[in-house]
Amino acid sequence: MQTADALQLLLTPDDDAEPVLIDGLSIGAAARADTTDRKKDVTLEHFWDETGDPDDLEEQRWGVIAPEGAAGDRLIALIQPLIDARREAQGGHEVMIDRVPSAMSPEEAARWRKQHFDVSVELARDLPRYQLILGDLNEVPLALQQHQATDGFVGRLCFREERAYEAYVDKVLRWERARAEAAGGARFFTVHDRTAATTIGYRSLVQPAVAQLGRYKLDVADLGDQDEPSPDAFLEAVKRREPTVLFSISHGAGAPRGGWKTEGDQRDRQGAMSFGRDKLSGGDLGDAPFLPGGIWFMLACYGAGTPDVSAYWHWLERLKQSGHFGGQTQSVLAGLPQGDQRPFIARLPQTVLANPNGPLAVMGHVDLAWTYSFQERDTGRAMSRPSKFVEVVRATLETSRVGSSFRELLKASIVTNVELTSLYDDAERLGATPDPARLGHLWMLRQDLSGYVLLGDPAVRLPAMRRRLKKDAASAGEPGVRVHEVRAQAPLPAVGPAVAAERQAEDAPKLPPDMDIDDVERAIGKLLSGSPIKAVASEHDIEPKQLSALKEIYRKAGRAALGVK
Repeated sequence: MQTADALQLLLTPDDDAEPVLIDGLSIGAAARADTTDRKKDVTLEHFWDETGDPDDLEEQRWGVIAPEGAAGDRLIALIQPLIDARREAQGGHEVMIDRVPSAMSPEEAARWRKQHFDVSVELARDLPRYQLILGDLNEVPLALQQHQATDGFVGRLCFREERAYEAYVDKVLRWERARAEAAGGARFFTVHDRTAATTIGYRSLVQPAVAQLGRYKLDVADLGDQDEPSPDAFLEAVKRREPTVLFSISHGAGAPRGGWKTEGDQRDRQGAMSFGRDKLSGGDLGDAPFLPGGIWFMLACYGAGTPDVSAYWHWLERLKQSGHFGGQTQSVLAGLPQGDQRPFIARLPQTVLANPNGPLAVMGHVDLAWTYSFQERDTGRAMSRPSKFVEVVRATLETSRVGSSFRELLKASIVTNVELTSLYDDAERLGATPDPARLGHLWMLRQDLSGYVLLGDPAVRLPAMRRRLKKDAASAGEPGVRVHEVRAQAPLPAVGPAVAAERQAEDAPKLPPDMDIDDVERAIGKLLSGSPIKAVASEHDIEPKQLSALKEIYRKAGRAALGVK
């Protein structure tokens, strides 16, 4: 088999360096995917204004989803300082807290939303688009998180110890009160273990991403020893003090060749970052600086957690029964909980999020992570499409809230859902049979993308001055960069009030060079609509007196342009 043309899986046994699927799966395997359940996808209505500022908490709101009963009561109490801070940030509006049962199917998650979360269209503007889930996957099911994330900004906090919740909240509030001394950039770390999966990941995702982000005036680095992959080099890279965005690609640790000895071993080790025979798990880390104040995107199988049932189980079984899967299905799915074992969030992200010197959020994969998410095949040939990941990093570097940054990735899943629905609709309407190969590839893409989740408060952001990134003009004419020429329209003749406004603007104080005019305009707009100045100033990281002065300048100039005082 030509591994370069195969479907690759980012999974290696915990006790071995070789991937579980050494040769991958043939590209024809996707065409034989089981399509039985695909028509059950639920299309959500969008209850939020997509044209509004996604980073404005007063406009988008923030809420909590917690388990029912005493366990949920305790989790809510542990994060009460964060709830209080978010209430203030959203203009004093009460924080909406929902309680949910511990078990839900995708259909039940959709029903819960209609019957409990969104009970009236009249209340849509008050629904929290930012939603923080509390508890492990056996306390608030993964199906609910995936369903709510279709059009919301959803994150999850899960720790083994109560003090970890308190440590995380303290870290978030501490970084929000502080001002980063320097704006960190992006670090891409690849574990070059010479396997097909990481090689494809480096060539089809990391290298193009570094090149694309390099066209902005950013601090971007491509890390990872190409001769000797080592956890020591990785741990050295994450000691950087400036808040940084880290994107790593590696295999994730799955079940050892002989299976997990105990459930405790599985919960400690599964999803560990693989460096060949060396694995990096949460138990291997202490309180040493690990991406302090940063954001980590970890691309690996089970990197974020392990579901109760894999989205690929029935597909791999079907391939095995039809003779198209030469390996043992169990060798790939051995890491899934068996019998009465429960699904869980991986220990590694739990550990770094609880670290006072750790990141504010982690993005990772629950379930098997394939190369499909960045090397799509539905057009008939493998095409590198790293842009969805680049957009997540770019938006995070612009210090957008991590929930809205993460949505850049989920948008691709929504688009794929729409395409699948269209194919089925055409088939029903025209009485035709959809192309099975195209359906299979789109199904694989959809499942791979939907497996990514956000861990941490979705309202956190990279602690640096908010800025909008602009491409380096020097790169505009480089080969491979698409340049659009826009012809400027002739200016309209100036009339009296406009001239007066221009002259007034010339005499007015200039905007400080470290401020983004778009961000200042949003802040002024909130003040003009009646929002409290302290909350707006804190939200946009501007001194209240300075913001008040800028508002008056802006208001007077605008009125002059309209010919009124």
